[in-house]
Amino acid sequence: MLAGQGPGRAAVDATKAGARPAMELVVYEHPDCTYCQVFRARIAPRYAKSGHAAEAPLRFVDIAGAAPSGIVLRSPIAEVPTTVLVKGGREVDRIPGYWAPDNFFKMVDYLIGRAE
Repeated sequence: MLAGQGPGRAAVDATKAGARPAMELVVYEHPDCTYCQVFRARIAPRYAKSGHAAEAPLRFVDIAGAAPSGIVLRSPIAEVPTTVLVKGGREVDRIPGYWAPDNFFKMVDYLIGRAE
């Protein structure tokens, strides 16, 4: 699957509908990344139904394309997928690599709790 296709698509489209939210989870991925595809299949649909989806929606960014405007990262993205919690256009923290869903959601709870 390429970026923007397949499972997790609804999570991507949610951020395009209106103004940018105060916080968002930006998932940096690559079209050839197997773990990025697994993230979209196993994590993105569950995240879209979670309580955090409204306060920090998912947005996918293809690292092979142009860098998104309005996001200031602390350091370059070194691996994919990397999930970055962004608040007010600045990186709060990141989750590098693919993690099983239960661990991913624990880390997201922690990051969003720190950012609030």
